[in-house]
Amino acid sequence: MRIKSLHLLGWIALAAATLHGQSTTPVYWSTNPAMDCNANNLQEVSFTIPSGATVYSCYVSGTFVWLAAGGSWGTSIRVAAPASGALGVDYTFYDPTANNLSLDTTFGNGSAPTSGNDVNFALFANQPAQLDLLGATSDAPNHGSTATGSVFAQFYCPNAITCLSVLPQLIYSETDPKFPWALSVPISWDGSQWSQWSAEGIDDGGSHRVSLVIYNQGTVASIYTVRVYDGNGALAGIGTTAAVAGFGTYGDLLSNIVKTALPSGIFKILIDGGANLSSVAVLQISGQSATTLQVAYDSAPSTSAIATSALRSNVKRAPSIPKRVFNGLPK
Repeated sequence: MRIKSLHLLGWIALAAATLHGQSTTPVYWSTNPAMDCNANNLQEVSFTIPSGATVYSCYVSGTFVWLAAGGSWGTSIRVAAPASGALGVDYTFYDPTANNLSLDTTFGNGSAPTSGNDVNFALFANQPAQLDLLGATSDAPNHGSTATGSVFAQFYCPNAITCLSVLPQLIYSETDPKFPWALSVPISWDGSQWSQWSAEGIDDGGSHRVSLVIYNQGTVASIYTVRVYDGNGALAGIGTTAAVAGFGTYGDLLSNIVKTALPSGIFKILIDGGANLSSVAVLQISGQSATTLQVAYDSAPSTSAIATSALRSNVKRAPSIPKRVFNGLPK
């Protein structure tokens, strides 16, 4: 699980945020210490707002395992506050080796880009937002090269139902008109990590290709075994990834990992981390279209018993303190 630094942004004046004619920051906290966070398998944190009062938030966190920003790729992250309450949002960017990644970002609508490895803001109930990732700050202003990595996301809420309802989405798209691909990366909530994952795909080396992304959910660099099974369930190929840094991310074509010829037609891919927890995304490219495949919990070939209590986990938690009061989005 990613652990964020505990540095604070400092005091932010409540009057600084003006959204939709409202003169206060979105209130994503409660003054009631008897919240319903723990009763709903959520974590709770207390902090001090500029007025000096102690307030309380439920919070959830997770990771988008892949971003691609700059060059011919663009990434956007969308989220909306549920009807049940305001939302505090905090995104942190990391490169494939888990180092801080400074990106230029914008909320669009003519807003000026900002730079940094962290973006935070607050939303009123029902308010949507889209953050566009333009590329690495070091590659400005043209962003001619593609920066890749991951996004760690935290969400702070005034009640449990808001945190349990929020569902962000990351979308990255190819801007080359020859390849009008748009793919989404679902968030991997903390608590849903697992050690073996599987998906089904087709890769003929031509118009149909499969690629995959592995995000190491542990602190130690790990190597992952990738197995491919043909239409009869027989093992057709096996390969290993390079070492993936702790909290780092790795992406490649399946054919670059499994060197033997891939089976014709539909096949199964099994990503096996042994005892190492991970999150995985698998992509299917078919000519000029592309999609993110459904990825399932699975087990290693030699496993006869697993800790099934971990599967389908709804526990979503974050390990850090929120950064005080986030501003609302500029009007």
